[in-house]
Amino acid sequence: MRLWHKLFPRQAAISWREKLISAVAAGLAISLNAWLSHALLPGDYQVFLAASMGASTILVIAVHHSPLSQPWAVIGGHLVGAVTGLLAAHLVADVVLACMLAMLLAVLLQMTLSCLHAPGGGTALLPILGGAALQAEGFGFVGVVLLNAVVLVAAALLVNNLLPGRRYPLAFAPHPLTPVKPVFREEDLQAALRSMEGYIDVSPDDLERIYEHARAHLRQHWDGESDAKPKR
Repeated sequence: MRLWHKLFPRQAAISWREKLISAVAAGLAISLNAWLSHALLPGDYQVFLAASMGASTILVIAVHHSPLSQPWAVIGGHLVGAVTGLLAAHLVADVVLACMLAMLLAVLLQMTLSCLHAPGGGTALLPILGGAALQAEGFGFVGVVLLNAVVLVAAALLVNNLLPGRRYPLAFAPHPLTPVKPVFREEDLQAALRSMEGYIDVSPDDLERIYEHARAHLRQHWDGESDAKPKR
């Protein structure tokens, strides 16, 4: 059983209501993105919707709590991916080496610019695998990706903030007015995750470890203050 739990870690339970809401919202968001992008772009563009936007749609709708799903992560991550993909395609003729260079640059720049967004890695590969026709669009391709990302973030803002219990971006989420007593059981943590009605991209075990590290840090802080106080 231990091996089974390691291979398939526990995840927060999600109600069928939340699953259906997320599924419908994701379908509406990608449809709006495709329709608006197609309507706003000239008809001679080879691509009006980057395929990697599908992965981003899942993130901003179904995992809207995640740092990878926040507006700057989506827009900046795709923008970095588009630019690095075009650069690698023009600098390196070999497809495999170009993919390596594009991914290397995409991850490095995303992390440096605090816009880590996994689907941006897919965007980085599009100019390389899309062939000469897509590469010929040059910065027009970057414009398409930027438009897609902005429309997607706008759709996520609309959908997530209209649905009860959701706030997007994460900075809009209300903070608790009173501090929570730092004592809980495992079932309390599971109940709290279920009550959030959404997928959290961190396991309950990770949350427990984070909590225990925070408690240890707090104990060290108070112990240090106690030692620093002069004795009477």
